[in-house]
Amino acid sequence: MSRTVWFLAAAVLLTGCVTETPAEPTYEFVVVGSGAGGGPLAARLARLGHKVLLLEAGEDVGGKLKYQVPAYHALSTEDEDLAWWFFVQHHQDRAIDETDSKYTPDGILYPRGSALGGSTAVNAMVTVVPPASDWNRLSERTGDGGFRAVKMRAYQDRVAEWLSTENADPTLAMNDRSVFDFFSAAASVLADESDDLGPGTDLPGVDGTAKNLATLSTADLNEAVSAGETEGLFRLPVATKDGRRNGTREFILDTVAAGYDLTVKTGHFVTQVVFDEEQDPPRAIGVIAQAGKGLYKAGLGTPGEASDPVLFRAEKDVILSAGVFNSPQLLMLSGVGERAHLEEMGIDVVAHVPAVGSNLQDRTEVSVVTEMERDSDILKNCRLGRVDMDDPCLLDWMADRPGAYNTNGFLASALVRSDPNRPDADLQIFATPSDARGYYPGYSEDAVREKKFFSWLILKAHSKNNDGVIRLRDKDPFNWPTIQFNAFDEEDPLHDEDLRAVVEGVKLVRRFADRARSQNEGDPLIEVTPGPEVVTDDDIAAWARKEAWGHHACCTNPMGKDDDDRAVVDSHFRVKRTAGLRVMDASVFPEIPGTFIAMPIFMLSERAADVIHEEYRD
Repeated sequence: MSRTVWFLAAAVLLTGCVTETPAEPTYEFVVVGSGAGGGPLAARLARLGHKVLLLEAGEDVGGKLKYQVPAYHALSTEDEDLAWWFFVQHHQDRAIDETDSKYTPDGILYPRGSALGGSTAVNAMVTVVPPASDWNRLSERTGDGGFRAVKMRAYQDRVAEWLSTENADPTLAMNDRSVFDFFSAAASVLADESDDLGPGTDLPGVDGTAKNLATLSTADLNEAVSAGETEGLFRLPVATKDGRRNGTREFILDTVAAGYDLTVKTGHFVTQVVFDEEQDPPRAIGVIAQAGKGLYKAGLGTPGEASDPVLFRAEKDVILSAGVFNSPQLLMLSGVGERAHLEEMGIDVVAHVPAVGSNLQDRTEVSVVTEMERDSDILKNCRLGRVDMDDPCLLDWMADRPGAYNTNGFLASALVRSDPNRPDADLQIFATPSDARGYYPGYSEDAVREKKFFSWLILKAHSKNNDGVIRLRDKDPFNWPTIQFNAFDEEDPLHDEDLRAVVEGVKLVRRFADRARSQNEGDPLIEVTPGPEVVTDDDIAAWARKEAWGHHACCTNPMGKDDDDRAVVDSHFRVKRTAGLRVMDASVFPEIPGTFIAMPIFMLSERAADVIHEEYRD
């Protein structure tokens, strides 16, 4: 019995009879997952003339308001039609996790998308390019000059051809006295503390505060980052078009509508990659999938009935774009991973690639939440914690009138260095008129239950911790893996470099609040978290270690040179010790890029399409 037939027989034992419908064509490429990595890749390969199958576990939910309305992005992560819920462990010692206010008996909530568009269907749509240094380091690590920033800029431009981005209307903040006071205070503090006031500093007779406010109103953050500007006060560009979410879903559907050879099958959950092991190295020839609604146990609804397993064949490559959690899980379930772990799980080893599921990284994020004396004007009439068809703010949005629902709620962002000696800004501090404290069941409603809260969210870029790991629980493909970030667990965690940077961010935001109080003595501005009892640097570090969260997980199938034991894929996205198998999603970054991860993935996906197309060019 050949190894290919053996694998199909094993699949029968695990999941039922595998069928290969005679009418089902063979595709050149089978792409698993339609998110930020797989969606653009499948669409671009089809536009380059290839026959492509795109398999997505979720459904197309583009007609739902929770998908369309930017202000509903938090609600979308708690909707059974759009989201999967993973529960993760932040620390090696679960007792530390248990002190987190967001802790549940299953762990700490980490929502992901499960719909056409993947996590771009539920994310906050922030679309920020990484600095040039991130691409140049990737080029050095892989030995591939194609990743140099000067060459990756072309892919930024290509993404812009299909992805619309917009900035929040500056008058939203300017017309709300409470919110504007925060921004004015932030502009003043940044002007006092920075030698580089960013774009507009050549305006004669204009003080630093006014220059920062002008930057907030007019400057393009992505152009500033691309030009090497590393600090300033900006609006965050978000992936919307005419005030509505747009992303990989729209690129996929536009590609199909234009007649390119892209077949999209939603509601198809891939359980295994099939190999022909008579070839050396073993060659991926297809995937096994089952159709059905909500089959994965991370789903929020009642699972539907699963179809019999079906084999979808790929003439050229199987490309896994299932995401940072699911791509390494699928590799391991298919026999690609660390030998000892696979044998422990009772899985036959196809290829010993020990780095699969290692190197898990995330950004550290915390929030400083302030209670104001009165409600924010921006949300005064909004019923944001639910979809209410009588909501005046929703009615404005549906009538294409400007308003709060055209935005994701992040109205301003400070890009700063935690240390003046750093070459690039490593803190993205963004503002929202809500009570934002991270993810837990029910968080989306709690965040806007009252309208007198204001949050500065502090996000640490270029995190150093890469100790996280993903491992299988068992051989059940429908069970989510164990996800352990192992954050801040070194011998002296309170002096961890990332944690100390976050401490500086909290102190800076507190200076924003102090300046706002001094400018408006009538508003007490009460800090509710971390709170007045958290005073010293060590106090802040201990609080952040306990309460920090993340939502940009990446790097679990890292890219590297052929002789790099830390690598899973090469610079052409090919999985080591196999043939016909690639990975293209957030998992392939060896280190977390930029401050927000969507745009770097889009750009990498566009490059992957070119690399693969050139490799198979006749």
